[in-house]
This record gives sequence, structure tokens and C-alpha cells, in this order.
Amino acid sequence: MATITSPAINDATQVADFTRDWVDAWNSRDGDAVAALCAEDLVFDEPALGGTAHGRRPIADFVNNMARAFPDYTFTLEGHYAELTRPAALVAWSFTGTLAGTQNVVRFHGDDRLEFRSDGLIAAYRCLYDDRDLQRQIRTARTA
Repeated sequence: MATITSPAINDATQVADFTRDWVDAWNSRDGDAVAALCAEDLVFDEPALGGTAHGRRPIADFVNNMARAFPDYTFTLEGHYAELTRPAALVAWSFTGTLAGTQNVVRFHGDDRLEFRSDGLIAAYRCLYDDRDLQRQIRTARTA
């Protein structure tokens, strides 16, 4: 497992390696695999939650719920960017998945803002995407 432990990210390979592990964990559809990359006291902001969650369990549950809602989902890496003054990175991705119980595909783009602790685990994770667009696509997929 790749980690980011520098006070600032000055090695592009660290970001590329961690980003690969991050996307692979999500694409495994295994909440515990994603949670393992996060600190026990993770601060997790996700538009679909409507607020901030804390700890590994909420992110593991979120991944597992997403896998039920979109059993074939895939995240495709669009880019990764390192913060130069502190241990943080941005991961740009696109999502594609068929809504369970339908044959309708949902697609959207987002960014993960990740802040790392000195042990290389994610301390803060803010997921950013257009939740209104996602909810519109889900409503449309259910009624189509």
C-alpha cells in the first residue's frame, strides 16, 4: 500500500502510487478496503450524506451502499494533483454505474480532496461533485 508521509508532497510518484491504490480500493467495491486507507478519526465530507461523518465505519458503509445502488460502478482516474506546502492531494475522477434494478447508466465527475496524517493515512476527505445533477440522473433512471 502506498503512503504519503512527507510534511509536503514533493514526490510525484507518491501521489501517483497512492492515487492508484485509492481508485483500486473504490473499484473493488469493498468498504473495508477504502476505510483501510483512512485514519480511525477520519473527517469525511460527502454531499450524499448531507454533512460530515467521522471515522472509518461511515466511509466503509458508504462504499458498501454505493456498491448495492450501482453494482457495476467504476471510477476512472482523470488526474491527481499534489499540494506543495502540506501533505494533501486532489484526485479527479469520473463515475459510471448502472442504477440497481434498471438498465440506466449514471455518469458524473468529481474530485476527492485528501489530507494525510504523518503515518500516511487519510485524516480528512472531502468529496466534491454536483449532487443535484446526480440526484436528477437517479430520479430519471428510476422513472425511465
